[in-house]
Amino acid sequence: MRVVEAAAFDPAPLLGPDARRTPAMQALWERILREDAGIPDATTFPPAEGRALQKRLFQRWNADMPEVASVTRLTVPGPAGAPDVACDLIVPHRARPGVILFLHGGGWAFGDIDTHQRFMRALANKAHMRVLGVDYRLAPEAPYPAGLNDSIAAWRWLLGAREADASLRGPTAVAGDSAGANLALALILAEQAQGRPAPDAGLLFYGAFAADLDTPSYLRFAEGFGLTRARMAQFWRWYAPSRGAPDPLLEPLLASEAALRRLPPIFLNAAGLDPLLGEDVAMARRLAGAGVRHRFVLHEGVHHGFMQMTAFLPEARAAFPPAVAFLDEALGL
Repeated sequence: MRVVEAAAFDPAPLLGPDARRTPAMQALWERILREDAGIPDATTFPPAEGRALQKRLFQRWNADMPEVASVTRLTVPGPAGAPDVACDLIVPHRARPGVILFLHGGGWAFGDIDTHQRFMRALANKAHMRVLGVDYRLAPEAPYPAGLNDSIAAWRWLLGAREADASLRGPTAVAGDSAGANLALALILAEQAQGRPAPDAGLLFYGAFAADLDTPSYLRFAEGFGLTRARMAQFWRWYAPSRGAPDPLLEPLLASEAALRRLPPIFLNAAGLDPLLGEDVAMARRLAGAGVRHRFVLHEGVHHGFMQMTAFLPEARAAFPPAVAFLDEALGL
């Protein structure tokens, strides 16, 4: 794990033939291969069936669930004409003021607030802040911008709920992993573009920020490192089947310089053995070029999605403190 100055960072050495898993990642990868032997790729099934399969496999990451003070499942009003949105409000012991809105990963098509329960609890406990996890609608049944609109609806509900509930007051942040990081950054960009209040900070974990599947990292880590290039291609087809003109709310890497300059402090990290590594580096470079207060942390030797694995992977547990430290600095806590 190292903090990286993106403007001067060359990821090419990470893409060479000597790319290796850490010993702990290697051991966990061998376990995954044993447990999943013979199970087809979930993206090759019809979406609902693949989603159910992936959810079953994801349950292993919720082993030895961290204790928190409370978890309350609630519903908040959805966007106009859309269903209400289910959310989990997670309150850690010794919670301090503030709320982190959390948007889960899963390619905009898989995952929910159950699959990411351990992740959200770990974040709440490390930050000592409430976490509001959002169960946004999934593609392909609800393609872009449905998931983003649900996320924005949950954010706006949170702002309004603070008027009546003092426990929700204080600084705010939006966080997400993978597709959730895409939604988190798009949420900030969308709200700022409309002149509306946006979160005070963003925590973006190995995000999907562009639909270019021909980057060097996509080609180097196309197969054999968990997330595959073929799976991401299917996720993008499901999420944005009629992608047309460039849209920074769909691909935040395309945001204008002016839009980026308005962003609040942003934390980003990246996994070293990840097809998305290239776009994470590119996003960090764009933030640096726009003068956005940010920090970019590289975790070498681990796969995409590694922060889901805190029950088994030391590198996953080690990824939370740098994010929380940046959040504390950014929010003045």
